[in-house]
Amino acid sequence: MTIGIWVLGDQLWTQQSALNSCQQNHQNTPVILIESLSYVQQRRYHRQKLVFIWSAMGHFKTNST
Repeated sequence: MTIGIWVLGDQLWTQQSALNSCQQNHQNTPVILIESLSYVQQRRYHRQKLVFIWSAMGHFKTNST
């Protein structure tokens, strides 16, 4: 069974506990970043804040690989 790590938009740092727990299997552990339009449609978010968070997630993905 493959175990992945779900990282939310407010958990974007490399020392995050879930990422640290899989450090020995770093290459074999998928990290899942989700940009869910249906999630944000159910809650009130400022559009610029959403763009900022989703952009930060993209930068985190690029810089942490």
